[in-house]
Amino acid sequence: MTNENSAEGGDEGRGVGGRRRADGTSSSRPRDEIIRAAAQLFAEQGYAQTTMTSIAQAAGLRQPSVYYWFRNKEEILHATASTNRFSADVVTALHTSDAGAPQKLYRLLYEDTKHICLLGPLDYHQVESAAYQRPAEFAEFWADYRTLFDGIVELIEAAMAASQFRRGDAKIAGAAALSLNEGLQKLYRYRAGPGGELGLPVPVPLDDVEVVAHQSATTTVSSLLADPVTLEKVRAQALAITLELDMTERT
Repeated sequence: MTNENSAEGGDEGRGVGGRRRADGTSSSRPRDEIIRAAAQLFAEQGYAQTTMTSIAQAAGLRQPSVYYWFRNKEEILHATASTNRFSADVVTALHTSDAGAPQKLYRLLYEDTKHICLLGPLDYHQVESAAYQRPAEFAEFWADYRTLFDGIVELIEAAMAASQFRRGDAKIAGAAALSLNEGLQKLYRYRAGPGGELGLPVPVPLDDVEVVAHQSATTTVSSLLADPVTLEKVRAQALAITLELDMTERT
């Protein structure tokens, strides 16, 4: 939501130069900075205690700049809490596909990993920390997370019932799959940060989002397949699935 009539509207708000920070410098991605600052404050002191003023200060922006992008604190919370919305929508979209359960699972894990690697200013682990500490305020985050987890477990159970996956505890397998996704996102984010530029040691060379996303899906699906030889076929069929997603941003 953009307020075109804010106190700091005009070319400064919409032009190349971005918004002005409190120190007079220019910010090229103020909306991202606002969301990142708010997520940290929500985690540290809670939603109720966080004010628009404190968010502006944490982001290093003038308060009118915050109101330019968000009408109120609730809109910022929704933007922060919607990190799982895309993956939940993928679960819903896959319901209409005729593909097999292993193929759907591969595509879901691939899309989820890629999405959380590309969250821009948001560190998924920071948002999740805030959600754990303030579950009522992040109810939509957990609802979307539950949709994702249940979708993964449902696909694993279906593949097990069809003897495509080895028998086991589907819920534990689902939790492991999500843990792997989130862990790879964390490594990707750190690899892309200052430490990566300095050549500091990391467990694996995570430079390419596509590589990371495929590795996540491959690791989980190959560990479950009754016949691992079918992995390449499953992968090819998974990528051929057409996803009809509503990309309209919900706030």
